[in-house]
Amino acid sequence: MAKESKNHILVLDDEPGTLNLLVGILESAGYRVTGVENGTRALAVARTDRPDLAVLDLLVPGLNGYQLVSMFKRDRELAMPVIVVSGRMRAADQEAARQSGADLFLAKPVDRERLVAEVARLLSGGGRS
Repeated sequence: MAKESKNHILVLDDEPGTLNLLVGILESAGYRVTGVENGTRALAVARTDRPDLAVLDLLVPGLNGYQLVSMFKRDRELAMPVIVVSGRMRAADQEAARQSGADLFLAKPVDRERLVAEVARLLSGGGRS
């Protein structure tokens, strides 16, 4: 288990089971996590709470993951590393996520240890992989 962290992570997924799983994984690793089920709410949280990193699904209600990644990368006030976690594994989806600015693309179901390791790496200043 990771040491206690003050880092805040925003998690967006419209499937409640997946959202709860991702939030639980990251909370158990010592992060402060805000989970939301639609893109509009994710943007509101990003603007008010200024998370340190986002974990986003691509196809969600409201603003989709592609739109949010672009916003988080273009707006200096919202800038943060972004991990896309998606069940859409086509090469075109991965490339579109990277073109939007995503730092990493992980397939669902997500590997718990890899997610925690990648979050730690990105929060410590590691770049895209």
